[in-house]
Amino acid sequence: MPGDPRTNDLLRPQSSEVYRRRRLVAVVMIVVVLALLVSLVWWLVSLFRPAPEDAGPTQPSGSSAPATPSPGGSSGAPSDEPSGSASESASPSSTASASASSTESTSASADAAAAGDCPPGDIVISAATDQPSYSTGEEPVLELRVDNTGEEPCEANLGTSQQVFTVYSGSDRIFSTEECQEGEDALVEVSPDEQEQARLTWPRVRTGPDCAEMDSELGRGTYRLEVSLGELQAQPVTFTLQ
Repeated sequence: MPGDPRTNDLLRPQSSEVYRRRRLVAVVMIVVVLALLVSLVWWLVSLFRPAPEDAGPTQPSGSSAPATPSPGGSSGAPSDEPSGSASESASPSSTASASASSTESTSASADAAAAGDCPPGDIVISAATDQPSYSTGEEPVLELRVDNTGEEPCEANLGTSQQVFTVYSGSDRIFSTEECQEGEDALVEVSPDEQEQARLTWPRVRTGPDCAEMDSELGRGTYRLEVSLGELQAQPVTFTLQ
């Protein structure tokens, strides 16, 4: 009696092509399962990983001091001393503030350099002429003398931007360098044992606005010289024109 056809199909050996397909499907499933396991393990590890420590305080910019190394030679935790570079995490507002402070500091240093570094009260000025009386046609030499009454040398601005020579006849202002000279700064070291002098030869003329020479003739008589250096004012001295 012939057997059942379905039974014969089940007992019939499978072809090699069928086995290869089954093995390929099994390999793909194993790879997928392994990938899922790896993803699960990575997620669990990241879930229980401790949070990173908070960053230390940012270091102020502009300092030249380097970061202090650890005893082992490698850079350790931030020291209490400021480091030589600004933190990369500094906010834009803090960067702008540091820039503004730098600009203000530079401006203050420039003003201090223009004014010199002599302590207030150490610089004393006086007025003088090279002789007390001048004959007709002889031009007076006006002097501004600077003395340092301190104990140490210091720098003072003795430039024409600070000097003013003024000649009066009574209350009439005859001549003034404020109307004629171009102001320039000149830092000069003034020693306690030396006197600095600025001299001006006056051509016996009257000056008006914008340094214009007046035609009026200066008469014989006594004239008064006043000098100043910045905010310093000297006692006036007199001289005679013949």
